Amino acid sequence: MRATERDIVICLLAVTAGSADGWAFFGLGGAFVANMTGNTVLLGMSVFKIHGDMLHPLISLASYIAGVICGSLLTRNAKPVPEGRWPKQVWSALLLEGVMLSCAAVAWFAVHPTLGVPPYHTVLLGWVAFAIGVQSASMLQLKIPGVVTTYITGTWTTLMNSLARFQAQPPAERQQFESRLGMQAAVLGSYFLSAVVTGCLFRYVPAAVGILPPLCVLLVAIYGLRTES
Repeated sequence: MRATERDIVICLLAVTAGSADGWAFFGLGGAFVANMTGNTVLLGMSVFKIHGDMLHPLISLASYIAGVICGSLLTRNAKPVPEGRWPKQVWSALLLEGVMLSCAAVAWFAVHPTLGVPPYHTVLLGWVAFAIGVQSASMLQLKIPGVVTTYITGTWTTLMNSLARFQAQPPAERQQFESRLGMQAAVLGSYFLSAVVTGCLFRYVPAAVGILPPLCVLLVAIYGLRTES
């Protein structure tokens, strides 16, 4: 996989996480499925009824943790591969995520007019959070420096830290350093734009809100499995 292809794949996975977070927060009970920092804050504030909802951030957090465990188990036997390639187990885990998110999108399309009934959006919230947890564990297996596709605080921190240290880099390493900076910026931009698109869908075509996350991750998984076969 060439560097450009790798960057596109990573950006598509960031779109998956960003759009899923927007979908979950505004449509599935006011909790996140990728941003566990936010869920931890919401859960802590709910203890004294400041946020008022303990159930949804708790379910999302627990489901995400279960997804991370599942993704870690699926990729634990990943063998080293030549530079530029990803282990087949990672692609398979992403395919599982895509299938799960596709099921959630179909369910949302079928029942979203009645999502005011708590059991519907609570189940979907946990389901989507589990799928995103699988993605987080899979990407962790790749050990890409400074890039995480599901929680963006780390990418922001690394990008700003790298910019501050840019002038101190040896000339021989600057090209690689610039490439990494560009990828980090692209991930952040993709995550933000996915949230914008999700907001647009909520405004104009709410039934289609669940389409973007599975579409992106399935494109990635199918591309990867075909490339590695």
